[in-house]
Amino acid sequence: MDLLQLEHFLAVVEEGTFTRAAERVSRTQPAVSQSIKKLEEEIGGQLFSRDLHDVSLTEAGKTLVEYARKMVRARDDAMRELGALKALKTGTLNIAAHESAAVYLLPAPLRTYLTRFPDVKVGIYRSPLAEIPRQVMDREVHVGFVKDEPGFHELKCIEVHADEMILVAPPHHPLAGRQDIHVRDLGSERFVVHHLCSTTEQKILRLFEQHNTLCHIAAELWSFENIKSFVQAEVGVAIVPRITVAQELRDRALVQIPVAELNMPRRTLMVFREQGYLSQSTRELITIVRNFNWDSGTITLRPAAASRRRA
Repeated sequence: MDLLQLEHFLAVVEEGTFTRAAERVSRTQPAVSQSIKKLEEEIGGQLFSRDLHDVSLTEAGKTLVEYARKMVRARDDAMRELGALKALKTGTLNIAAHESAAVYLLPAPLRTYLTRFPDVKVGIYRSPLAEIPRQVMDREVHVGFVKDEPGFHELKCIEVHADEMILVAPPHHPLAGRQDIHVRDLGSERFVVHHLCSTTEQKILRLFEQHNTLCHIAAELWSFENIKSFVQAEVGVAIVPRITVAQELRDRALVQIPVAELNMPRRTLMVFREQGYLSQSTRELITIVRNFNWDSGTITLRPAAASRRRA
């Protein structure tokens, strides 16, 4: 039996005649009769007692009617849910990101996303950078944000934000306002660093080694917010992504100290599975993020060359 036959069966049950049932389902009366006949052949018995003046259910018909209603209702519910997913009236979107992307980069485009699709439930998960590509590959999350191109050829990789590492200090620090700072001038400074950003820490240590200068690490902390608090409390200075201190720089709660040899670009890449199924909620996020203007907080079309597939 198929759902169309069951729909015709229920129409006859509820309308009482084949003629009115045919009008309800926009079919001819012979077409509905033929549909019911095929259904009876499949179950091996009559569903209706066809008298001259009315149509009544047989025992087989009475048994089938509630099951038919459940099956048609389940079909209708499924179609409504699928329609809601397509229209983004429901659904989930799971994102894995490193700290600076999760805390400082994503709120602005996600505000735009949730304004357009308020019924989609968004989850952001802080994950170690090395784990994020695997989570996307295994479909544990829909989209990932990383700093380096992943080794999985199946992942599409798009650069969505360019940043840099900068040295920050309290506004009244002795080096504040100077323009000719070099790494060798920082040997007496105490530094606070992020203990989870080991790759960045190693780059900083190598930079100091190249200039025969000791990098004195006074504290290893667990978040950029924590680092900013320690710098403002004059525990030490820090080299951090600019995006993490953008507000403090605007408010003059912290100042940037330019260092001639400090040249550490830091980019954020969005990665996702291009092959196979990609939900509509994921496609919409990808479109918003890849076209997001981080300076103005608006959507701006980017050139197609900005995206590329891993070779």
